[in-house]
Amino acid sequence: MVTGVKLPDHSHCRFCGDPIPFGEEYCGESCREGEAEREHAERRKEYLFWGSAGVIILIIIAAAVVTRL
Repeated sequence: MVTGVKLPDHSHCRFCGDPIPFGEEYCGESCREGEAEREHAERRKEYLFWGSAGVIILIIIAAAVVTRL
């Protein structure tokens, strides 16, 4: 490992990870759009998960009520 070498201040693109000038978030418009699509897909998965969990809980509660009758 080389010691004493200092890299210039930089960041990394939030989507592809390439080095970019410090303070910027994306290396280009395609990465900005790709990140927006990824975040949208992630939110959709979360909504589907919590919605499914809620439906399953309601089914379990309904089954418990029906079996007590």
